Amino acid sequence: MTRSPSRTAPANRLAPQPAASEEWRSLDKGDVPTQLLDRYLIERDRQGRPERYYRDHKTADPVFRDHGRALSSLHAYPDTVASMLRVAQHRNWSQIKVSGDEAFRREVWVQGRSLGLEVVGYKPSERDRQAANEDPDRAAGRRTATEPGKEPSPETVKRRLEMAAVVVRTLIADPAAQARLMERAWARVRPEREKPRTRDADRNRRTERRRER
Repeated sequence: MTRSPSRTAPANRLAPQPAASEEWRSLDKGDVPTQLLDRYLIERDRQGRPERYYRDHKTADPVFRDHGRALSSLHAYPDTVASMLRVAQHRNWSQIKVSGDEAFRREVWVQGRSLGLEVVGYKPSERDRQAANEDPDRAAGRRTATEPGKEPSPETVKRRLEMAAVVVRTLIADPAAQARLMERAWARVRPEREKPRTRDADRNRRTERRRER
């Protein structure tokens, strides 16, 4: 009688990349934002440290695992990657190395670059750079003809807001709070759109005051 092979650890991993500077980075298992402890059901290791994070009580596999010096997952879901990157940011992993399935590495690269993290282990395509709101010419060290104050295209705005929405839904449970944060995200993404409206409103108010006089 042959024994069934034991389940191996997930190959999808992200870990801090050794940095040139001696910046502080946490490698402690269980060092995660409080929001994630509230969001997931958690199984702890023998020392009582949070280790396996589950979406609900029915699923057999955790959303991701915390190994201290690395995080791993069986999945490449955007919200899963968002949670893992939130842990990476919390631990000050400004430079990370990703390995595993191409879909996982791509998702980590796109979301990580959107958050300003340096990600190695994946070679992005032009579409990946666009999804991360990264200018390919700028990433290659070349100057572009884009004016510094040029308003982003509607497609770029949509991608930015979709990425922001994933992160907000991952970390915030209250729908009202989600709505407030998304309103702020919109204001940050396209502040220039509102400025002409504000100036027009000011002119209209001044005109009305003159008429009243």
